[in-house]
Amino acid sequence: MGFPVTAEEATDADAMPGNPREELRRELDEARKALHADRAGGFDALVVDTGHGEELFSGAARAMRELRLELDEARETLHAIRTGGFDALVIDAGRGEEVFALGGTGRPDRLLAGGITNGGVRYFRAVALDFDGTLADGPVAPATLAALTEARARGIRVILVTGRIMSELRAVFPEVDEHVDAVVAENGGLLVTHGGVRLLAAPVGRAVSAALTGRGIAHRSGQVLIGGAAADEPAALEVVRELGLDCQLIRNRGELMILPAGVTKRTGLLEALGELGLSPHNAIGVGDAENDHSLLDACEVGVAVANAVDALRAHADMILARPDGEGVADLLLGPLLAGRAHLYPRRWQVTLGTDDGGEPVTLPGSQLNIAVCGGTGRGKSYLAGLICEQLIRLGYSLVVLDPEGDHHGLGELRDVIITGGHEGRLADPGEVVRLLRHGRTSVVTDLSHLDAAARAAYATDLASEVEAHRAATGVPQWVVVDEAHVPMGRDVIARRMLDPPAKGYLLITWQPAELSADALLALDAVITLGSGRPESRFIDIAAAVADMPRAEIARLLTGPGGRAVLAWRQHPGRAVAFTLGPRITPHLRHAHKYGQAGVEPGRRFYFKTGPDTATGAVAANLDELEAELGRCDRAVLRHHCPRHEFSRWVAGVFRDEALAADLAELEAALPADSHAAVVEQVRLALIALLQIRAN
Repeated sequence: MGFPVTAEEATDADAMPGNPREELRRELDEARKALHADRAGGFDALVVDTGHGEELFSGAARAMRELRLELDEARETLHAIRTGGFDALVIDAGRGEEVFALGGTGRPDRLLAGGITNGGVRYFRAVALDFDGTLADGPVAPATLAALTEARARGIRVILVTGRIMSELRAVFPEVDEHVDAVVAENGGLLVTHGGVRLLAAPVGRAVSAALTGRGIAHRSGQVLIGGAAADEPAALEVVRELGLDCQLIRNRGELMILPAGVTKRTGLLEALGELGLSPHNAIGVGDAENDHSLLDACEVGVAVANAVDALRAHADMILARPDGEGVADLLLGPLLAGRAHLYPRRWQVTLGTDDGGEPVTLPGSQLNIAVCGGTGRGKSYLAGLICEQLIRLGYSLVVLDPEGDHHGLGELRDVIITGGHEGRLADPGEVVRLLRHGRTSVVTDLSHLDAAARAAYATDLASEVEAHRAATGVPQWVVVDEAHVPMGRDVIARRMLDPPAKGYLLITWQPAELSADALLALDAVITLGSGRPESRFIDIAAAVADMPRAEIARLLTGPGGRAVLAWRQHPGRAVAFTLGPRITPHLRHAHKYGQAGVEPGRRFYFKTGPDTATGAVAANLDELEAELGRCDRAVLRHHCPRHEFSRWVAGVFRDEALAADLAELEAALPADSHAAVVEQVRLALIALLQIRAN
């Protein structure tokens, strides 16, 4: 999540060259010069992009319209910089999307140039707000109510998540039903929607209230919780213990709540989002106090208002510049909810593998488009599956368009449904969307049994259904398209398959140059598989996205299997080579190499730590070789690799010369006296290579 930053810190960078405000001021100067030139007769006509396509205008009045547009955009963005606390700001200054990261010092660094943006596209569909100290400190201010109204008018669902008893909330906020879509009251114990009231837990027993009364301890009873003063916590804890109840005590500044065990703002919020058909990955949580930790953790982005307690500020992904309702209004009207800024919390990250220094190589789990590129048999499906399985385990929802049936292994994970293929019925596009409504479900559509024309027709229909559902709910967060150059090729109407500003597309292709211009321009990151002789088509796309010389990219891509290069527009000039990480789900295996029986005993591989020192481990097939490489002692690798015995076994027994050549290149990197870190790096590369070739 990086260091949380405030807008006050960001303003310290006003005088720095290249900061967002200076960029905007230069844009305004250019607009004023254009207006002056038009008034002086410098232009016969102006072509203006109004956001609805280019329009031709002539005369000073038309130039004035352009200037007003420039001024409005500039004022809006400057206001966002002043009022929002962000890890990064994504600003369209008229030359394409540019990212300015705000570190702990608040000083901006330009990270991205290039790409496209559309400020009208939203990733976030819900905001979950604490009440006391967050939405208000007493009655809700008119300006805050106006911001709530405007956000809801744009389709943002507002959920109030409070520790208050419902009657006490209505006493201070009587018009609550008019301004929110749901209320989670009693710290997660009660859900109130326009459909009615629902208890989310059994009430704390009356015996607790009676015991507190007997001790002279003032308290209040809700429908689920019992509330009191934080100063009475020791006595309340003693009562709970004496009664032998499974209850928890939660503090909220000066207040104390006694709740059934396991009931939190997080559990209540998840119920509310489920009622509204939304995902926590499309939600922002905002709070100020100790009982808001679970609220922030449940959401894609957790936000603390400026007046939050120190512990929550340290825990948040983002800190607002102003307190309670003022800060909330800034967030509701600011660029993050409008889709003009992106924030990538580190708790939602996908690990691709490790670089040559042993450090993890990661990408954000949302709000970007990724392409996986490489030649046939280099491991594209393996790498895509590595990304998908992590996204699924993080709770994101995926739809996978699988033309060759390469992604059946994902069905081993919870909440993943496989439909289609030679042995199953293919759900129609409408059914796929209905499946997505069940929590965090992901769907793999196996089209391997269809001919090319039927695949194209199904892909078009599925795209239409999925994009409509995404527009309404944000789900699925990811659309995965294998052989992407076919449905998103240059001769295809790609906009039916890809809505670039919406983000969340994983494209897998061995022909990146055949992708449409829309698809290519929308890419934020490209992961290219390495090889002994990388081809120009893969060098070209990686170099373009990384903004690096082709020769340097070619050097990074040259190497054995099991390696790849990540190019990310957010880090120009900093492409990184890495060894692919291991997968947790099975993938397709060729029976003669990976079958359980394996080869006869005389042709099996016998592991040793020295010429005459056998470990007792034996591999009859490549599956067993991979498994033993993962657990064997380093001495085994130091013995076999310098002698190229793994590669010679693969070549001699399985006749897989390509795999053997890649193994031999890895073996050559490990002399017998290699440091432990080198041994582990080669071990990971060997395992990854075997897993990739099993696809």
